[in-house]
Amino acid sequence: MNELLTREEFKKQVFAKTNGKCCVPGCNHDAIDAHHIMDRKLWKNGGYYLSNGAALCSKHHLDAEQGRITPRQCFMYMKQDPYHTNEPDKIKEYLTYSEYMNLLLNDKLNKWGD
Repeated sequence: MNELLTREEFKKQVFAKTNGKCCVPGCNHDAIDAHHIMDRKLWKNGGYYLSNGAALCSKHHLDAEQGRITPRQCFMYMKQDPYHTNEPDKIKEYLTYSEYMNLLLNDKLNKWGD
């Protein structure tokens, strides 16, 4: 689905999608982090896929890490279709793809796959 990137390319390409600004609507701050929408540790290869990245400022990065911004919201803010993101390997172990998407799209799955 998606090409695996290096850490540096991941950050560069995620920031390029938002011109270096935070993707949260109404926020005009510079992005400081290329946030993994779904935690990179859920993939055996590190999960550095462009479609799994969100450009966030420090406040919104903390919000995303603490679950106040959901993975679904991150996909929406980045104008990314979650159906075009590689399914995490560790989630495949206990959910079908349709179950995963249903939970993700209904905000019932956090970034750690719980």
